[in-house]
Amino acid sequence: MNLRNNAFALLFSRGWHYAGSHRKLFVIYMLMFVGAQAFELIEPFVIGRMLNDVQIDLAAGLKLGDKLLLDVGKYLLMLLGVSVGFWAFHGPARVIERYVAFQIRSSFKAELFRKVTALPVQWHSGHHSGQTIDKINRATTAMSNFFQDTFEIVYMVLRLLGTLVILFYFMPIAAAAALGATLLSLLIIALFDRILDKQYDELNIMDNHVASAIHDYVSNIVSVITLRLENRTLAEVLRRIYRSQSLFTVNAKVNEIKWALTSFIVMGMTVMVMFWYVQSNLLAKQVILAGTFFTLFEYLRRIGESFYTFAGYYGVVVRQAADLRGVDTISDAYDELDHSADQAEPLSSDWRKIRVQNLNFTYEDDKHRLHHLNDVAIELVRGKSIALVGESGSGKSTLLNLLRGLQKPQAVSVVVDGTQMPHGLRHLAAVTTLMPQDPEIFADTIAFNIAFGMDADRADMIDAVEAARFASVLGRLPDGLETNIAEKGVNLSGGEKQRLALARGIFFARESSIILMDEPTSSVDTANERLIYSAVLRKFADRCLVSSIHKLHLLELFDCIYVLDNGRVVESGTFSELLAKNGQLAAMWRNYQVVSAGDGLGLSNVAVL
Repeated sequence: MNLRNNAFALLFSRGWHYAGSHRKLFVIYMLMFVGAQAFELIEPFVIGRMLNDVQIDLAAGLKLGDKLLLDVGKYLLMLLGVSVGFWAFHGPARVIERYVAFQIRSSFKAELFRKVTALPVQWHSGHHSGQTIDKINRATTAMSNFFQDTFEIVYMVLRLLGTLVILFYFMPIAAAAALGATLLSLLIIALFDRILDKQYDELNIMDNHVASAIHDYVSNIVSVITLRLENRTLAEVLRRIYRSQSLFTVNAKVNEIKWALTSFIVMGMTVMVMFWYVQSNLLAKQVILAGTFFTLFEYLRRIGESFYTFAGYYGVVVRQAADLRGVDTISDAYDELDHSADQAEPLSSDWRKIRVQNLNFTYEDDKHRLHHLNDVAIELVRGKSIALVGESGSGKSTLLNLLRGLQKPQAVSVVVDGTQMPHGLRHLAAVTTLMPQDPEIFADTIAFNIAFGMDADRADMIDAVEAARFASVLGRLPDGLETNIAEKGVNLSGGEKQRLALARGIFFARESSIILMDEPTSSVDTANERLIYSAVLRKFADRCLVSSIHKLHLLELFDCIYVLDNGRVVESGTFSELLAKNGQLAAMWRNYQVVSAGDGLGLSNVAVL
C-alpha cells in the first residue's frame, strides 16, 4: 500500500519516524488508551445488568427494600469504578501523548529546516520563500495537531471493534448486521476520499499562492505604501483567495454527501436490529428486558457514534495529510542531491596552497541568463589576497558561488598541498565563508543582525563592527547593539545596511580559512570602502581572501589579480605586473582614469561597468 494515499497511514508512519527515541513512550500511551477504552466499553453492560435486575426483582414482587437497594448500589459503585479506571489510564496517557507530540513536531521542523538549508541556491531561486515557509508551517502544525489527539483515533477504532466483539458474543445476528453496515460505510468513504484527497491537494496549492502574495507584499510594505498600491495588492490577494472558492464549495458538497450516505446506512442498521430484537422476543413470547434493550441500543449507538466521530475527524486528518504531503517537494529535492559531499573531508587546518584547475560550469538562471565558466584555473594561497576583475557577466560572482559550494560545477580538479581531492570543491565548503553583495537585514536588533540571535561574545561583535566601519553608525543609535531596526526613527541607508551585513560576515568568518567577498561594499561611500578593505585584509591576513572588485582603485591592496572575460581567466598577476603587460587590465585602468577625470569625482568614486 502506498502510504501517501492513506491519510492515517501517512501521518502515523511519519510520526513514528520522527518520534525517534520516544517511540517507547508512544507505544506506552497507546496501550494506556486501550486500557481506558476497555473500561468505557463496560459501562453499557453494567447499566443494562442493573436495569434487568431491577425489572426482574420488581416483576417477582420484590418491593424497594434493602436487597434491591443493595443490588442497585452495587452496580452504581461499579459505574464509579469504571469512571475511576478510565481516568487512571486516560489522564496520564494524555500527558505523555502531548509530550511525544511536542517532540515529534520539534524533530520534524528541525529536519525540514536542515533539508531546506542544505538545498542549493538554484533550488531556492525556483521556489518562492513564502510558499516554502507556508508549507513548513502547515506540515509541522498538522503533524503536531494529529499526534496531540491520537486518542480520538484509538477510541474511535476500539469503540467500533470492541462493540462488534461484545455483540458477537451476546447477539451474533446483531453483530453481523453491524459488521455489514460498517464495511459498506468504509467502502463508501474510501471511494469518496479518492476525490476529496485530490481536491485537498489542489486547495493547498492555491493557499500557498495566497501565502506567497502576502509574503511578498508585507516584505516590501514600504514600496506598497510609497507607490500607493494598497488597493491593488489587496485586490490581488483577494483574487488569489477566491480562486479556490468554487473548488472549496464542490469539496464541501462531496464531503457532506459522503457522510449523509454513511449516516443513513448506520441508522438503518440500528433500526433494523432493534426491530428484529423486539419482534423475535415477541414471537417467542419472551419478556423484553429493558436492560438488554438499552445495552443493545447503546452498543449500536456507539457504532454509529464512531462513524459520526470519524465523520468530524477524518476530514481534518485528510487535510492534515495533504498539508504533510506539501513538504514532499522539499524532501524529494533533498533526496535527489548528490550526498557524496557529506563524505568530503574538510581541509586540514594547516593547508597552504589550493590549485583549482579545469573548472567548467554552465547554468541558466530563472531569468534565462546564461552563466558559464570555461577551463578556469585559480590558485588559493594561505595568507594571500586575490581580486577578481572583469565586466559585468564575466563570471566573477559565478566563480565565488562555485568556490563556496552554492552550485556544482560540471568538471573541476582540486589539488591541496599536492594531494588530489576526490570530491573537488566540496572539500572547501566547511572552511569557506561568502559575503554577498545584497544585504539581508532582519527587523530585529543590531546584535541579532550580526550574530543571528546566537550566543556571542560582545567583544567579538564589536570587533566585527569596527572592521566593517559600522562603529560610527552604532554610536548614534539609541541602544547600541540592542537597538531594534524595526523601531520608529531607526533608519539605515543602503551603505549602512551593507556595512551591517558585512559586520555579520566578518563575525562568522572568524573560523574560516577561505573568505570570499562578492562586492559587499558596492553601496558604501569611497572613503569608508577603502578603510573597510584595509581593515578586513589586516584582520584576515593569515587566511586566503578572494574578492570581486569593480572599483579599480582598490586593486593595489591585493596580492594577486585575476581578470575574467566571458567566463575565462585572460590575465593574472600583481597589479604592477598586469599594468606592465599592457593587456586587458591596463586598458580597463586607462578607461577608469579617463572617466574619473571627466566626472571630476576622483578615481575612487568611479566603478567599471
